[in-house]
Amino acid sequence: MSAEDYSALSTKRLLEMFVAAAKQHGMGARQLKALSSSRDPLAPSVGPVDMEALKPTFAQLWAVSVALAPRQPTAQVERMLKDADPDIRMTAAAFLGSLSPEIADAAAKAAQAMRPTEEVLALQRRARQPPPQDPTLDEMTDDMLVDRFEDAALRESGVNYLDSLENEADQDLRNDIVREVWDLMRRLKARGLLARLLALFASDNQTVRREAATACLRIAEPEAVAVLEEVARNGIYGDGFAARLALSRWREKGLIVYGI
Repeated sequence: MSAEDYSALSTKRLLEMFVAAAKQHGMGARQLKALSSSRDPLAPSVGPVDMEALKPTFAQLWAVSVALAPRQPTAQVERMLKDADPDIRMTAAAFLGSLSPEIADAAAKAAQAMRPTEEVLALQRRARQPPPQDPTLDEMTDDMLVDRFEDAALRESGVNYLDSLENEADQDLRNDIVREVWDLMRRLKARGLLARLLALFASDNQTVRREAATACLRIAEPEAVAVLEEVARNGIYGDGFAARLALSRWREKGLIVYGI
């Protein structure tokens, strides 16, 4: 079909063609297989892709995207960016992400993390939202201080999905949140509350598990080491490296965070 033929189609039809081509192209599935293979040495290796055979589908995706872009079907694209099918959301992020940059960024990172787009988007936004100033940490009850630790670890998880390697403001934000987590560890220890963090070992969030386990190495070493080893194996976006570093510092020097 020519560019004129695509432009003559309805928006609904173009979106249907985009979804069908995305599934046929298989961009998301291939990337996830490659990621799984790189993380798991026992996973079967991903064979070479016949890119020549994929050229017609790629050309169709490009032509459909060019026809769609001027029509600004933002709501429909955002639904694709949140689709459970990695082929749909990763292809939409690649070809139509300019229609919704924030959600497209979350969609691409969420697919690689094998998490829902909405979850990563919420974490990104949470990281950029500073905690309330009142009450101060000194004024918080024990329950509030434990909750604040979990909130800070969740914000640290969110900043992992930002662009701290390329964006200086995001790097500053990461540093501020990490310092906050460490300060909270020290305050929890001073109040004799570190054992309250053991419940966070079962958190669905890998950063929360990692930071809670790091804080508890002296009071529950076997359980904390087991959590850190799991995150070291399976963690992504910096958590795997941070878990390995925490284990190394603990095993070689008996260090956690200054004051813990």
